[in-house]
Amino acid sequence: MTPKIFYLQLTTVSCFVALVLLILNSYQLFYAHQIFSWICMLSFIVFCSLLFSLESLTVDSEDKTLFGKVFLMSIFLKFLYCCLIIIVYIFMKEPQDMYFILPFFIIYLVYTIYEVYFVSKLANS
Repeated sequence: MTPKIFYLQLTTVSCFVALVLLILNSYQLFYAHQIFSWICMLSFIVFCSLLFSLESLTVDSEDKTLFGKVFLMSIFLKFLYCCLIIIVYIFMKEPQDMYFILPFFIIYLVYTIYEVYFVSKLANS
């Protein structure tokens, strides 16, 4: 997968997520948490870009296990980041409800599916 194709697809995925967020944020339940949702979306875009860059460097490495190690480490770091961002948001904003979780999980799911897609494309190239 070339960087051009990756960034084109990432832009398409991000436009879809932005549209979903705009629709969700039009409801009063999610409106109060929209900053959190946009920050999550932007952080997942950065995370995908960094992962693509690292995996592109390791795909042709002489160490054939390096590609898998980087991917597994990225899963672990993403899990830690997700836990951290949710905990920080809860402590800083003290939300009255937990409706901020739904947009977060939608963002997480969409970008995780895209990560698996582009990493498998890189692995097969």
